[in-house]
Amino acid sequence: MRIKVKLIATYRKLLPEGTKGNKIEIDVPAGATIEDVLNQFGVPLDDSTAVAVNGLTTLPFSTVLEEGDELAAFNAVAGG
Repeated sequence: MRIKVKLIATYRKLLPEGTKGNKIEIDVPAGATIEDVLNQFGVPLDDSTAVAVNGLTTLPFSTVLEEGDELAAFNAVAGG
């Protein structure tokens, strides 16, 4: 199935060389999770990473993706 992966801010450098912009469309097997996809790019799977699927945030890394989803990952920012 095809999904879009958008890596924002410092994670943009994890996209394959030659990627234009911060988004790439990839094929993943049915049942692929956020964790499966982010592992392919070397995105940290800890509290330093925030993710969104189709604009919805605070999803667990175990969330199963569906055809056409857009997965975005970025550094979680703490402030105060």
